[in-house]
Amino acid sequence: MKRIGFYIALPFIYFISYLPFSILYLISDFLYLVVYYGIGYRKKVVRQNLQRSFPKKSAVELLKIEKDFYCYIVDFFLEMFKSVTISQNELKKHFSIENEEILDELLSKKRNIIVTAGHYGNHELANLALSFLIKYKVKGVYRPLTNEYFENFFLNFRQKFGTMMITMANASKEIAKTEDFNYAFFLVNDQSPPPERSYWTTFLNQETGFFTGHERFAKQYNMPVIYMCINRIARGKYKIKVELITETPNLLSDGEIIELHARKLERDIKANPSIWFWSHKRWKYTKVNDEIVPVSYKK
Repeated sequence: MKRIGFYIALPFIYFISYLPFSILYLISDFLYLVVYYGIGYRKKVVRQNLQRSFPKKSAVELLKIEKDFYCYIVDFFLEMFKSVTISQNELKKHFSIENEEILDELLSKKRNIIVTAGHYGNHELANLALSFLIKYKVKGVYRPLTNEYFENFFLNFRQKFGTMMITMANASKEIAKTEDFNYAFFLVNDQSPPPERSYWTTFLNQETGFFTGHERFAKQYNMPVIYMCINRIARGKYKIKVELITETPNLLSDGEIIELHARKLERDIKANPSIWFWSHKRWKYTKVNDEIVPVSYKK
């Protein structure tokens, strides 16, 4: 069945991929109506996440964010399909970068770096663009798909401009290659981690667990930590903002790097909430009176 599903989807993916962006967004406008009003994809999850994250916002404000999110998420997937055949020259038109000099200075010091980010903005397009937007070699950590046909397909196009994709299971082994200089190790840190091994903090009005890997790696290998925001400044146009979290990770207390990441990501989400992945079941667990408790998502 996995093979059949892949070969049914493949012609649609390539059809979308060869369309100009102007036609792509016309299709997206139509599909938004289908996804939002017809299918209602994870609408209850989105609403629960928004209500708990922004308890002071009115119903009208929350509904606007919700609809804007669904418009964006359809754009996101069509842009991802477009990236299957997109050229470097075409992709360059859709990205700019701010504060690149921070990276250039660290590169001049021959420092490998850890980059932390969230599922904010089109990280799939950014993954491709960063391989030629910055001078560092890019190594991105990802979670493999369960369908091996889609896994091989997406892995090939994600690496086509030079990015090296690394599974979460191989992350420790890959980052330990100290002989490999001048690379940026990318870790997205806004998924739901194992609760008992998480760093806990208040994030978007809720007690939230975060993965600790990027801080552990930074301290173990003395790697500077960078935060990147992939902000959408217009439809199909993104600006990557670079911020230094620390150049000296071992001078910070335990949890401080994760806390700084959380605060920056929270700031960006509040500034433009529609381009974060509200459909993720981000809060499968929370803390009440210092005890970890499961969160029920409405069925």
